[in-house]
Amino acid sequence: MDSNEQEFNVREALERQEKMLAQALRENASFQHQVRQGMLRDLEILKEQQRGEQFTPLLKEISAVCVEYRSILNEEAIPENARRTLHLLFDQLEDILADYGAELFISQIGEARNPLLTKVINTIANGDESKHNTIARSRRAGVVRNGHPLYREFVDVFVYNEELNSPKNEE
Repeated sequence: MDSNEQEFNVREALERQEKMLAQALRENASFQHQVRQGMLRDLEILKEQQRGEQFTPLLKEISAVCVEYRSILNEEAIPENARRTLHLLFDQLEDILADYGAELFISQIGEARNPLLTKVINTIANGDESKHNTIARSRRAGVVRNGHPLYREFVDVFVYNEELNSPKNEE
C-alpha cells in the first residue's frame, strides 16, 4: 500500500469518525433537551401539587354544590330538623373550601364588576355614566381561590345608555 492510499484511508476513517461524533453530539443534545423538558414538566407538576392545585377539580365540584343547592334552605316545605341538618352540611362544605383557601363571595350593589369572577346574566339600562358596568344585583354567589374563580358569580349589571340621560327624558 502506498502512502497516498494510506493517507486516503486515514482521511476516510477520520471523516467517518467526524460524522459519527457529530451524530453522537446531536443525539446527546436532543437527549439533554428531552431530559430537561421532562424535568421542567415534573417540576411544574410538583409546584402545582405544593400549591394544592390537584384539589381544584374537587373544590370546583364542592363549590357548585354549595352555591347551587344552598337555596333549598329557603324552601318552606322542608321540615325544621332537616333544615338544620342541611345548614350544618353546607357549613361543613364551606369549611372544606376555606381549609383549601377558597371562599364564597357576593358582590355588593354599586361596586365595579370583576369580569374574571362574574358572569353577566342581565343588563339594566341606566342614565348615570358613573354606574356603567357596576353591580345591580347578585343572583348567585361565587367561589374564589387564590384570585381565580372556582365558581363564577351570576350578576346583573348597569349599562350606561346616553338616551336615558337626555333632556327630553327629564321633561
